[in-house]
Amino acid sequence: MNWQRDISISTIDGQKVVIKRNKSIKNIHEYLLVFSFTFLSLILLHPSSPLKTGNYILRNEGFSARKELEKIGIHTPKLLQIDSDVIVEEYFEDGNLYKYLKNSNDFGIVHQVGWITRTLHDNGACFIDNKAQNYLVRNSKIYRTDLGLIQNKANEFMKSLDIGIFLASLLDLENKKYKKIEEHFIAGYICDTKSNQRIPYLSIIIRNIASLVLASNHNNLVTNLLTKSDIKYN
Repeated sequence: MNWQRDISISTIDGQKVVIKRNKSIKNIHEYLLVFSFTFLSLILLHPSSPLKTGNYILRNEGFSARKELEKIGIHTPKLLQIDSDVIVEEYFEDGNLYKYLKNSNDFGIVHQVGWITRTLHDNGACFIDNKAQNYLVRNSKIYRTDLGLIQNKANEFMKSLDIGIFLASLLDLENKKYKKIEEHFIAGYICDTKSNQRIPYLSIIIRNIASLVLASNHNNLVTNLLTKSDIKYN
Protein backbone atom coordinates (compact mmCIF):
# COMPACT_ATOMS: atom_id res chain seq x y z
CA MET A 1 0.00 0.00 0.00
CA ASN A 2 1.26 3.49 -0.88
CA TRP A 3 0.83 6.10 1.86
CA GLN A 4 0.77 9.02 -0.61
CA ARG A 5 -0.96 7.79 -3.74
CA ASP A 6 -3.62 5.50 -5.12
CA ILE A 7 -2.09 3.00 -7.55
CA SER A 8 -3.76 1.67 -10.69
CA ILE A 9 -2.66 -0.24 -13.80
CA SER A 10 -3.64 1.00 -17.24
CA THR A 11 -2.56 0.91 -20.90
CA ILE A 12 -1.32 3.95 -22.80
CA ASP A 13 -0.46 3.67 -26.52
CA GLY A 14 -0.34 -0.10 -26.17
CA GLN A 15 2.06 0.03 -23.21
CA LYS A 16 1.09 -1.21 -19.76
CA VAL A 17 1.75 1.51 -17.18
CA VAL A 18 1.41 2.26 -13.47
CA ILE A 19 -0.58 5.38 -12.61
CA LYS A 20 0.02 6.92 -9.18
CA ARG A 21 -2.59 9.52 -8.27
CA ASN A 22 -2.38 11.68 -5.14
CA LYS A 23 -4.72 10.70 -2.32
CA SER A 24 -7.03 13.41 -1.01
CA ILE A 25 -5.37 13.16 2.41
CA LYS A 26 -1.80 13.16 1.07
CA ASN A 27 -0.88 16.37 2.94
CA ILE A 28 -2.14 14.94 6.24
CA HIS A 29 -0.03 11.84 5.69
CA GLU A 30 3.01 14.00 5.04
CA TYR A 31 2.51 15.93 8.30
CA LEU A 32 2.16 12.65 10.23
CA LEU A 33 5.27 11.28 8.59
CA VAL A 34 7.32 14.37 9.44
CA PHE A 35 6.09 14.22 13.04
CA SER A 36 6.86 10.48 13.35
CA PHE A 37 10.34 10.93 11.87
CA THR A 38 11.21 13.80 14.21
CA PHE A 39 9.71 12.08 17.26
CA LEU A 40 11.61 8.85 16.61
CA SER A 41 14.88 10.73 16.16
CA LEU A 42 14.31 12.44 19.53
CA ILE A 43 13.46 9.31 21.52
CA LEU A 44 16.51 7.56 20.03
CA LEU A 45 18.65 10.55 21.09
CA HIS A 46 19.64 11.43 17.53
CA PRO A 47 17.58 14.57 16.84
CA SER A 48 17.28 15.31 13.12
CA SER A 49 15.74 18.25 11.29
CA PRO A 50 12.26 17.56 9.79
CA LEU A 51 11.93 15.81 6.46
CA LYS A 52 11.57 17.95 3.35
CA THR A 53 8.18 17.30 1.74
CA GLY A 54 5.76 19.21 -0.53
CA ASN A 55 7.36 20.25 -3.83
CA TYR A 56 10.58 18.55 -2.75
CA ILE A 57 8.84 15.16 -3.11
CA LEU A 58 7.71 15.97 -6.63
CA ARG A 59 11.22 17.10 -7.57
CA ASN A 60 12.69 13.82 -6.29
CA GLU A 61 10.30 11.89 -8.54
CA GLY A 62 11.20 13.90 -11.63
CA PHE A 63 13.30 13.19 -14.70
CA SER A 64 16.44 15.03 -13.51
CA ALA A 65 16.53 13.33 -10.12
CA ARG A 66 16.22 9.90 -11.76
CA LYS A 67 19.09 10.69 -14.11
CA GLU A 68 21.26 11.54 -11.10
CA LEU A 69 20.42 8.19 -9.50
CA GLU A 70 21.24 6.38 -12.75
CA LYS A 71 24.68 8.05 -12.76
CA ILE A 72 25.56 6.35 -9.48
CA GLY A 73 24.14 3.01 -10.58
CA ILE A 74 20.67 3.12 -9.00
CA HIS A 75 18.10 2.15 -11.62
CA THR A 76 14.54 3.45 -11.59
CA PRO A 77 11.41 2.70 -13.65
CA LYS A 78 11.04 4.74 -16.83
CA LEU A 79 9.07 7.90 -16.05
CA LEU A 80 6.43 8.69 -18.67
CA GLN A 81 4.54 11.58 -17.10
CA ILE A 82 4.64 13.65 -13.93
CA ASP A 83 2.71 16.62 -12.56
CA SER A 84 1.49 17.79 -9.17
CA ASP A 85 -1.26 15.15 -9.05
CA VAL A 86 -0.18 12.16 -11.15
CA ILE A 87 2.94 10.09 -11.82
CA VAL A 88 2.97 7.57 -14.68
CA GLU A 89 5.72 4.93 -14.83
CA GLU A 90 6.41 1.79 -16.82
CA TYR A 91 4.86 -1.41 -15.45
CA PHE A 92 6.94 -4.29 -14.06
CA GLU A 93 5.45 -7.76 -14.50
CA ASP A 94 7.53 -9.29 -11.69
CA GLY A 95 6.08 -6.87 -9.15
CA ASN A 96 7.77 -5.58 -5.99
CA LEU A 97 10.57 -7.20 -4.02
CA TYR A 98 8.39 -8.26 -1.07
CA LYS A 99 6.08 -10.23 -3.36
CA TYR A 100 9.07 -11.63 -5.26
CA LEU A 101 10.86 -12.87 -2.13
CA LYS A 102 7.68 -14.30 -0.64
CA ASN A 103 7.50 -16.65 -3.62
CA SER A 104 11.21 -17.10 -4.39
CA ASN A 105 14.53 -18.13 -2.82
CA ASP A 106 16.55 -15.80 -5.06
CA PHE A 107 18.35 -14.24 -2.09
CA GLY A 108 21.17 -12.93 -4.25
CA ILE A 109 18.85 -10.19 -5.44
CA VAL A 110 18.82 -8.76 -1.90
CA HIS A 111 22.57 -8.21 -2.20
CA GLN A 112 21.72 -5.62 -4.88
CA VAL A 113 19.46 -3.77 -2.44
CA GLY A 114 22.21 -3.65 0.18
CA TRP A 115 24.59 -2.24 -2.43
CA ILE A 116 22.01 0.31 -3.62
CA THR A 117 21.35 1.48 -0.07
CA ARG A 118 25.06 1.82 0.70
CA THR A 119 25.70 3.61 -2.61
CA LEU A 120 23.09 6.26 -1.81
CA HIS A 121 24.51 6.69 1.69
CA ASP A 122 28.04 7.09 0.31
CA ASN A 123 26.67 9.84 -1.94
CA GLY A 124 25.30 11.74 1.06
CA ALA A 125 21.60 10.84 0.85
CA CYS A 126 19.04 8.43 2.32
CA PHE A 127 15.81 6.88 1.00
CA ILE A 128 13.88 7.10 4.34
CA ASP A 129 10.96 4.97 3.06
CA ASN A 130 13.24 2.06 2.20
CA LYS A 131 10.80 -0.84 2.44
CA ALA A 132 10.96 -3.86 0.13
CA GLN A 133 7.70 -2.82 -1.55
CA ASN A 134 9.54 0.19 -3.01
CA TYR A 135 11.88 -2.04 -5.01
CA LEU A 136 10.71 -3.56 -8.30
CA VAL A 137 12.10 -6.67 -9.98
CA ARG A 138 12.73 -7.37 -13.65
CA ASN A 139 14.85 -10.29 -14.86
CA SER A 140 16.55 -10.55 -11.45
CA LYS A 141 17.53 -6.88 -11.59
CA ILE A 142 16.41 -4.31 -8.99
CA TYR A 143 14.79 -0.94 -9.72
CA ARG A 144 13.94 1.67 -7.07
CA THR A 145 10.55 3.38 -7.20
CA ASP A 146 8.71 5.85 -4.88
CA LEU A 147 11.63 8.25 -4.69
CA GLY A 148 9.87 11.24 -3.15
CA LEU A 149 11.26 11.00 0.38
CA ILE A 150 14.95 10.87 -0.53
CA GLN A 151 16.78 13.37 1.69
CA ASN A 152 20.18 14.85 0.92
CA LYS A 153 21.53 13.93 4.33
CA ALA A 154 23.13 10.75 5.59
CA ASN A 155 23.58 10.97 9.35
CA GLU A 156 23.69 7.96 11.69
CA PHE A 157 19.95 8.04 12.41
CA MET A 158 18.88 8.32 8.77
CA LYS A 159 21.20 5.56 7.59
CA SER A 160 19.92 3.36 10.40
CA LEU A 161 16.38 4.19 9.31
CA ASP A 162 17.06 2.98 5.76
CA ILE A 163 18.53 -0.30 6.98
CA GLY A 164 15.99 -0.86 9.74
CA ILE A 165 12.93 -0.17 7.58
CA PHE A 166 14.13 -2.45 4.80
CA LEU A 167 14.67 -5.35 7.19
CA ALA A 168 11.41 -4.59 9.04
CA SER A 169 9.44 -4.81 5.81
CA LEU A 170 10.54 -8.44 5.41
CA LEU A 171 10.55 -9.47 9.07
CA ASP A 172 7.20 -11.24 8.74
CA LEU A 173 8.57 -13.84 6.30
CA GLU A 174 9.44 -17.39 7.43
CA ASN A 175 12.43 -17.38 9.80
CA LYS A 176 14.97 -19.24 7.63
CA LYS A 177 14.08 -17.06 4.66
CA TYR A 178 14.37 -13.86 6.68
CA LYS A 179 17.79 -14.87 8.03
CA LYS A 180 19.06 -15.39 4.47
CA ILE A 181 17.61 -12.03 3.41
CA GLU A 182 19.31 -10.26 6.33
CA GLU A 183 22.62 -11.97 5.53
CA HIS A 184 22.57 -10.99 1.85
CA PHE A 185 21.43 -7.42 2.51
CA ILE A 186 24.22 -6.84 5.03
CA ALA A 187 26.80 -8.42 2.68
CA GLY A 188 25.65 -6.06 -0.08
CA TYR A 189 25.72 -3.06 2.25
CA ILE A 190 29.25 -3.59 3.52
CA CYS A 191 30.31 -4.66 -0.01
CA ASP A 192 32.68 -7.30 1.35
CA THR A 193 31.70 -9.93 3.93
CA LYS A 194 35.33 -9.89 5.23
CA SER A 195 35.28 -6.13 5.72
CA ASN A 196 35.63 -4.52 9.14
CA GLN A 197 32.81 -2.13 8.25
CA ARG A 198 29.78 -2.36 10.49
CA ILE A 199 26.10 -1.45 10.33
CA PRO A 200 24.86 1.68 12.22
CA TYR A 201 23.87 0.43 15.67
CA LEU A 202 20.39 2.01 15.70
CA SER A 203 19.32 -0.20 12.79
CA ILE A 204 18.10 -3.14 14.89
CA ILE A 205 16.09 -0.87 17.21
CA ILE A 206 14.43 0.84 14.26
CA ARG A 207 13.83 -2.53 12.60
CA ASN A 208 11.96 -3.78 15.65
CA ILE A 209 9.86 -0.62 16.01
CA ALA A 210 9.01 -0.34 12.30
CA SER A 211 8.10 -4.03 12.03
CA LEU A 212 5.12 -3.47 14.31
CA VAL A 213 3.63 -1.25 11.59
CA LEU A 214 4.89 -3.00 8.46
CA ALA A 215 4.38 -6.69 9.33
CA SER A 216 1.27 -8.63 8.31
CA ASN A 217 2.18 -12.14 9.55
CA HIS A 218 2.56 -11.64 13.28
CA ASN A 219 3.47 -15.26 14.04
CA ASN A 220 6.54 -15.03 11.82
CA LEU A 221 7.26 -11.56 13.18
CA VAL A 222 7.40 -12.78 16.78
CA THR A 223 9.67 -15.69 15.80
CA ASN A 224 12.07 -13.37 13.99
CA LEU A 225 12.08 -10.80 16.77
CA LEU A 226 13.01 -13.51 19.28
CA THR A 227 15.83 -14.82 17.08
CA LYS A 228 19.23 -13.27 17.74
CA SER A 229 20.41 -11.12 14.86
CA ASP A 230 23.86 -11.72 13.35
CA ILE A 231 24.26 -8.06 12.40
CA LYS A 232 27.56 -6.52 13.59
CA TYR A 233 27.20 -2.88 14.53
CA ASN A 234 29.38 0.19 14.80
